[in-house]
Amino acid sequence: MHLPLYINMEGRNAIVFGLGNVGHRRAEKLRDSGADVVGINRRCVEIDGINTLQRKLTPDSTPPLDDYFLAVTATSDSELNSLIARKARAERVLVNQAGDPGEGDIIFPAVTETGGGKISVTTLGDDPSLAKEAKELLENEISKD
Repeated sequence: MHLPLYINMEGRNAIVFGLGNVGHRRAEKLRDSGADVVGINRRCVEIDGINTLQRKLTPDSTPPLDDYFLAVTATSDSELNSLIARKARAERVLVNQAGDPGEGDIIFPAVTETGGGKISVTTLGDDPSLAKEAKELLENEISKD
């Protein structure tokens, strides 16, 4: 069961495995929240403010995770994502599994900022496009005021 909350990520270490569309967005969200982010991808990718490493990931080549607060698995290999998630949990690291949200510890909601705060919408990973649509409806309603 999930608990909706906001976590202060300022100065916390996060690692993102896979920097395709989803991993790239999550790395940027983590960076924008103040986290120190490392991103690992098989192809060279540059993202401002994120330490990106080009590395082919295999079950035997994943780095130690005990220095990280949060690990995001967003590779195209679901077995590798599961292996990384198990390793992270064994090292007491929170996990977000982009391809299988129910298997992770945290879910990235759709977020909109208002004048005085933030509003989050989630379907707990069941339908991210619906969460995005609901967020956009909220943005439209808020902007009418």
